[in-house]
Amino acid sequence: MKKKIFQSIAITSIIFVTIAYLLCAFFFYNDISKNIRLTLKTETNALAKYYNEDPSVFLETKFYSDSRITLINTDGNVLYDSQYDSNSLINHSNRPEFVDAVKFGSAERTRYSDTLNETTYYYALRLNDGSVLRLSTIANSALTIMIPSIVPIMFILIIVFIVCLIVARFLTRKIIDPINHLNLDIPLANDTYPELKPLLENLNYHNKIRKEFSANVSHELKTPLTSISGYAEIMANNLQGDNTQEFSQKIVDESKHLLRTIEDIIKLSKLDEGTVQLDYDQINYQEVLHQVLRSLSDYANLNGITLVDNSVPVTGRAVSQIIYEIFYNLIQNAIKYNTRNGHVWIDMKERGKFVEITIKDDGIGINDIDKERIFERFFRSDKSHSSQIEGTGLGLAIVKHGVEFHHGTIVVDDYLNHGSKFTIKLKR
Repeated sequence: MKKKIFQSIAITSIIFVTIAYLLCAFFFYNDISKNIRLTLKTETNALAKYYNEDPSVFLETKFYSDSRITLINTDGNVLYDSQYDSNSLINHSNRPEFVDAVKFGSAERTRYSDTLNETTYYYALRLNDGSVLRLSTIANSALTIMIPSIVPIMFILIIVFIVCLIVARFLTRKIIDPINHLNLDIPLANDTYPELKPLLENLNYHNKIRKEFSANVSHELKTPLTSISGYAEIMANNLQGDNTQEFSQKIVDESKHLLRTIEDIIKLSKLDEGTVQLDYDQINYQEVLHQVLRSLSDYANLNGITLVDNSVPVTGRAVSQIIYEIFYNLIQNAIKYNTRNGHVWIDMKERGKFVEITIKDDGIGINDIDKERIFERFFRSDKSHSSQIEGTGLGLAIVKHGVEFHHGTIVVDDYLNHGSKFTIKLKR
């Protein structure tokens, strides 16, 4: 990260310095070109005045100027040229600057000169006798003026580059040091950038969840292990008396509970890591639902719960095993947290490209305080009942991850003391 920040600042600085240099050079060149054209125009006006006073004297005068001076008569023939023999030059009647000067009185052009084989600035002025005085200078003269300043400018540019690298290194260290010294165990105790506050709050929340998870998983695993160890120790010391069968059954029950907890933790870990090695198939959601209802029918009868199936056949691509787990955990919870002689209603229908599943009960409901946390691992809603109701507290966490695995959504509507409703939407 430190290297990337340094490179980003250094490259950005160098790019901006380079752009600034090129812009300055561009404006400097334009300014020089503008001054050259202005000088050319001023010089042309001065020579035109001199010519208008006495044309014969003008033709006999030898001019010392960096500009090329050309005098053209009304027919376009060259009468005088300061750099070339006028007799060797072709007729200029078709030259744009000559045509415009005759027509408008003056003209300014930049074009490629066939005589000089270079891009040239031209300024032409119509004289009193109708002839045209034209002065020209090559465009490269602007570059010629700039060349002496290129070396010191490049030297300054190199120094600026070095300064940019030093500043980039300093800024990188200043930016990274507070991040390197963050206390991740107590995120909210850090005094750092305001932009990091949401990250630290999120980290603090997950630290809290992780600690709760560690405490809960330790408790959930320790409780059945303690029970198993206690009964086994009694039997090992032959202190069970006539309770051998009872103690053996207790060990079997606690072992099954422990195994279920471990299996649920493994399921969640696989869903979290995305390592579930299962393929999507075209399934009939209603068939999977009926499998779950058959598995839970005895449990529902034992608790006096009526299962009301209002589903219709719906097909779609999904992982059958995960859909089974979603149905099983939601319906089992609806039975578990219901009242005696209560009901569980299961609705399933097509909603365009989605399948919508609703599982509603008329049980004890969910506290508003607990609503946001019911999908957390080992969280048990309604603490007054949780000690009496068997479960690992992982069922809804598995449901949530199973829905997310299928890129679906789950919404909870609770009616405290009047039941809960879970609505799932999955892409078909």
